[in-house]
Amino acid sequence: MAADEGRAPEDWLVHLAQQHRLSPTQRQIVQRMLGMFPEVAFLSTIEIADLTGVSQPTVTRLATALGFAGFGEFRAALREAVISGVPSQRAPERHDAGTTAIEQERENLAGLRRVVTADAMTDAVRLLADSTPLGVIGLRASAALADYFGYFARRILPSVEVCTNGATVSDTVLQLSRQNATALLIFAMPRYPAATVAALRLSRRLGMSTVVVADTALAPFAHEADVLLAAPVATGLVFDSHAAAVVLSISLLDAIAATDPQRTQERLEAHESLVDDWIHHP
Repeated sequence: MAADEGRAPEDWLVHLAQQHRLSPTQRQIVQRMLGMFPEVAFLSTIEIADLTGVSQPTVTRLATALGFAGFGEFRAALREAVISGVPSQRAPERHDAGTTAIEQERENLAGLRRVVTADAMTDAVRLLADSTPLGVIGLRASAALADYFGYFARRILPSVEVCTNGATVSDTVLQLSRQNATALLIFAMPRYPAATVAALRLSRRLGMSTVVVADTALAPFAHEADVLLAAPVATGLVFDSHAAAVVLSISLLDAIAATDPQRTQERLEAHESLVDDWIHHP
């Protein structure tokens, strides 16, 4: 894990962090450490903890999360990065992380082309378009994606039920089954809530097909989904960026709308007639 020749030690740490799944707290520690080079490579866990405002065990857990056996091994790699790399002449600026995230999302969106043109996308559209009502589930970090999809899905589908509450998700799945729903759309972004996986399994036991939008096809529950669509997240910031998942969601909606053009047109026109009632015209 040594620094590449000619690479600034800060870049080495950024690249290393991007290769591992870190918690928001751990990402924040990394960001603060970026402004502490080269001295950070010679500090103890206690000193780093004091300077970054976290506990000593949190710093130790960061080291293991980055793939090291312990903090000692991590610090040795840091020192090697400082010695063999090219020290930066300035502290990293906050917007550098944003630029990195944008580049990550560009790559994610480019890769999404393969997803929306694959057979799995066709299968997902067929399953979701044929279900009345259509259930949409997204808990915790995935709640905003579920609400986003549901908001627009109600414009083109006769019945859409969105659940973003982990305490009631099992009841929602059961009610959807009793209402003869045949498919559910489940958003499952990291970290994967246990309630999301439980809802996926319950849906299958009740005979409903499941379309899962996750950040990777290698998610631990991938084999339990009828269709899994991967929308990678960008991890360069404190919190994940879900740009690819948003584009995939709207692409799904567009394809579902195309399965019944007449119904879509009628429902959109009905919605359009209400626009003047809820839009303020200055």
